[in-house]
Amino acid sequence: MIDVLEATVNKAISKHKATYADARLQRIYSNTIVVTAGKVERIIPSIELAGSVRVLKGAVGISIFTRDDKDTIAQAVEKASKIAEAGSSSIKEKVGLASSPRVEDTVRLGDVTDPREIPIDEKKEIILSCDSAARSVDERVVGTSFRYIDEVYERFFVNSEGSKIEEVHPYTELRTTITAREGEKISRCIGRIAASAGQELMAMADPLSVAQQVAKDSVELLSAREPPSGKLPAVLDNKLTGLLASSIGLMSCAQFALVPEGELGGFSGKLGEQLGPSSLAVYDDPTSAGLPVFYKYDEEGVLGKPTTLIEDGILKSYLHSKSTAFAFNTGVEGHARCQSALFAPRPFISNTIVKSGDLRFEEIIEGIKEGIYLKGLTGASTTRVVAGNAERGYLIKNGQLGEPLSSPSFTIDVVNELKNIDAIGNDFEVLQLRITEEEESNIISGAGPHVRFKELRIG
Repeated sequence: MIDVLEATVNKAISKHKATYADARLQRIYSNTIVVTAGKVERIIPSIELAGSVRVLKGAVGISIFTRDDKDTIAQAVEKASKIAEAGSSSIKEKVGLASSPRVEDTVRLGDVTDPREIPIDEKKEIILSCDSAARSVDERVVGTSFRYIDEVYERFFVNSEGSKIEEVHPYTELRTTITAREGEKISRCIGRIAASAGQELMAMADPLSVAQQVAKDSVELLSAREPPSGKLPAVLDNKLTGLLASSIGLMSCAQFALVPEGELGGFSGKLGEQLGPSSLAVYDDPTSAGLPVFYKYDEEGVLGKPTTLIEDGILKSYLHSKSTAFAFNTGVEGHARCQSALFAPRPFISNTIVKSGDLRFEEIIEGIKEGIYLKGLTGASTTRVVAGNAERGYLIKNGQLGEPLSSPSFTIDVVNELKNIDAIGNDFEVLQLRITEEEESNIISGAGPHVRFKELRIG
């Protein structure tokens, strides 16, 4: 396949006089298993093929394809060239793509267990065992739902700078939803385990224990009371810190920083500004195997690197693709992402992480006379202001956790309220998310420790 893509790129340069060209092809092998109330509802194996050709001729033209024969790919380079020519006649500002080093590399799964080699019945039995474990927790557990997905991505990339890359990496996820009921009161909790891993995730993450804990949490919520409202000292658990980290990461994507009036343009023009306390450090890292997102090379063939976004509370950098790096006259560090080769690469977060501090959880809450502990996530909208619903909460009185609270809502003005962070924990946990924007959906994660705010708006 590399030979076919290389011929395509050479044709774009020699015949169509492009100043730059690249070609991508991706195959995704996946299995989806859905179990509800102890019954297997569906098992869906699939193979998806996606590809695209991109050329630069005054403007950028992209043409996609879903078949891997030579004629189809040859037609794609013709279309991409025509699109670029049409675009160049109407644009006023110069368009370009930053250069990157030439790379020839083949990246295999390594020590990871290939999910394609595990019998589907073995995967099914693990999920059915999780379902049984959750339903055995309490008779008030009335609903169980499990959605398992494993995927293997095969990616091929060639560009006119001489790069030729093959990369294979896995992804496995199990989402657990448990519903409890007592009389007219209904509660629901969600658990997720996900990693750039194969079937070993099912051993390392202990999905049976996760299912049981989600069931216990759901039962506990049946006795929870309504949360207070107003501005209160608040402690975010690791999952909600992960949500906050993801919001910081999104606003650090360069394409949003180019549009200051946009919903995610809050960090526009703020490089070098103090946004949070000196204890706050945030970085984005696509290179840590085992986190939900992992790749060695991004969608433009650039070596992925951890990138510091905030250090000592100061905004240090944006995340770039080749196009935004050209616009900002800076280098690229491997943060161009997209759902598949059917979409154009753009700067996007991978695993955005708040660096852990040195405080134990007990030390974080001990100074709070009256506040709230927010735990878990049921849903959120992310713009300059994060508006979310915690799965549950607990009152904090005189440094001690009190009674449980039912699904408290909260808002965080990310640009202005990071300065209200006054304590950072020494623990670490990951929140896997899927960000959907129009037709495109990307797996991301946020991670970090417990974090305390002097006050947040609750309710």
